[in-house]
Amino acid sequence: MTRPAKGYLAGTMCPSSPSPTMAQVLRQEGVKVLSVQPQSAAARLGMAPGDTLISINGKPIGDIIDYWFHAAAERLRVEWVDARTGLIRRKQVRKAFDERLGLELEPFEIRRCNNYCVFCFVHQLPKGLRRELYIKDEDYRLSFLYGNYITGTNLSPADKARIKEQRLSPLYFSVHATDQAVRERLLAKRDIEPIIPLLQDLTEAGIFVHAQVVLCPGINDGEILEKTAFDLASLHPRLESVAIVPVGLTDHRERLPELQPVTAEYARAFLDECKRLQRRILKKHGHPVIFPSDEFFLIAGLEPPSYRQYPEIPQLANGVGMVYRLYKELDALLADLPDRLPQPRRVAAVTTPLGLKVLGRLRDAVNARVQGLQFDLLPMENSLFGKGITVSGLLPGADFARAMKEHPGYDRYLVPENSLRPWDRRFLDDMLLTDLVAAAPAEVAIGGETAESILDAILGDPLPPPAASSL
Repeated sequence: MTRPAKGYLAGTMCPSSPSPTMAQVLRQEGVKVLSVQPQSAAARLGMAPGDTLISINGKPIGDIIDYWFHAAAERLRVEWVDARTGLIRRKQVRKAFDERLGLELEPFEIRRCNNYCVFCFVHQLPKGLRRELYIKDEDYRLSFLYGNYITGTNLSPADKARIKEQRLSPLYFSVHATDQAVRERLLAKRDIEPIIPLLQDLTEAGIFVHAQVVLCPGINDGEILEKTAFDLASLHPRLESVAIVPVGLTDHRERLPELQPVTAEYARAFLDECKRLQRRILKKHGHPVIFPSDEFFLIAGLEPPSYRQYPEIPQLANGVGMVYRLYKELDALLADLPDRLPQPRRVAAVTTPLGLKVLGRLRDAVNARVQGLQFDLLPMENSLFGKGITVSGLLPGADFARAMKEHPGYDRYLVPENSLRPWDRRFLDDMLLTDLVAAAPAEVAIGGETAESILDAILGDPLPPPAASSL
């Protein structure tokens, strides 16, 4: 056995004899190394792309979360399979506490959902879309990493123990109802673990939780919603918030359970009831806990509320506080705009009927502030999912192309950022942004979900034409 080296590195090949064979190695769990950062601790160990990381300080590594958790220590004993020799190597390394080990690991396989929720959006997709859109995930790791919602119906005792040990917090749960019979009806699955004992177990262990309720008229509203709200509020403060969102129904619900849409009348009655629930919960727990999404207010024809009193807007990704965030810095942003443009300019943002309600005040304020600028909104019904789906992020590329064709004469068209897949700028119908830009009759710019990003899209630089962007 080799004498340990001094300095950062100290290690040997496996001390057991003989060295393991590749067949033995294949029985080991681990994660494949995709790349090694130059001059990192892993590089000092001699690790290379293609190796398989097995353990750190004796703890098995099964995914990126295990790696981040166990690699945070300053002294590491790393075990890996050397891809060049097929042998297991074990070495020790010291690093600064804030220094990373320096590995990029292969992504983990996503756990699939085996529920059949009556309102599941995946079940309502039309045929012919790209395959990954039909994947239903139910993975607590994605909940921790990206805020994806899980029902918790596939959590094993080992999963729960790991969540507690590694403090995977916050987690995001789709609850929908705490009444067991109603929840099983909504998830279309029997004999599932009751949700409140599960959440109580996690929150008592120090895990923070956000929850959501997809409100289906006539199923989980009324007394059922009241029970859900108070059951969840009893877990506050570690259960930090509950977002209530309206059920979304596409035109592709053949052979699916019949559900009622959220109408303007229903939304107004629900908001009145929700306000009463919030007051009662606030009195009992010191915090309202439940928050209806802005979409309810827009459907009802009402102004969404301010969230100025909260240091952090709860569940922004679920549409809670979306409108407040859009407008909270608008006055300061308008003050920085030019009084007039050197040449008249017409700009149109392609959106949805719901987006028209959201952006109308911004449109009016911009047009009043800048002379020579005409900023219009072009609401389009969703040709892919139907008129029941009114969020701009689900508009297909074909609808943006149609808007430009049906409304010519603009100098620039705005496309919302959330309608594009981030890594390849592709719309839900597989149209690429570059193809839309190439066919557009005028400039195209991308606007985000804040007033600042929209104003920049109106007055800043447009997207370059495809030929220029590829140079």
